[in-house]
Amino acid sequence: MSQSTPVSAPASAGIKPGPFAVSALIIYTLSFVSQMLLSAPVVSRLTVVPFIVAQAVLIGLWIALHRRRLTDAGRPWGTVIGIAAVYALEIALLVILAVFIGSLNTADDSGVTGGDRLLSLFLIFYLLALFNGDGFGTLQIWLLGFLAIMLLPVVIAVCFSIWAATRPSKAPAAS
Repeated sequence: MSQSTPVSAPASAGIKPGPFAVSALIIYTLSFVSQMLLSAPVVSRLTVVPFIVAQAVLIGLWIALHRRRLTDAGRPWGTVIGIAAVYALEIALLVILAVFIGSLNTADDSGVTGGDRLLSLFLIFYLLALFNGDGFGTLQIWLLGFLAIMLLPVVIAVCFSIWAATRPSKAPAAS
């Protein structure tokens, strides 16, 4: 009897660095493109649910991909869950922000929408910055800090992916 090779690899099988890098790049690209699901036309018709579903699927794929890569490298994969949880919290913050901004876009009796009010608020900040020689000052520091906090989980995930891709595969067991 001859041995046949399995048609598909088991879920616990590892993945080599090359295919991992391509797959990770695809997941990151899809995650970036999924931000379009937070655009005004989509949110006004379907709310943020398509974005949440897309991100949940992408996070699941990210976990499975990194788990398989670290299994191939002979490394523990518990960190994968932690990084995915931090990224999920960032997505929750982004969704809350999108819902808040979307709730501002409803018109009241005067016909002025919340988007116009938000634009007016930023116009006031801009004019205050013009009259103050220091720019936005403390407000600018807060805004940059908020931006850094929003981008930090993505930077952590990308750095972890690069680290995982550079781990050598463990040698197969001799039989």
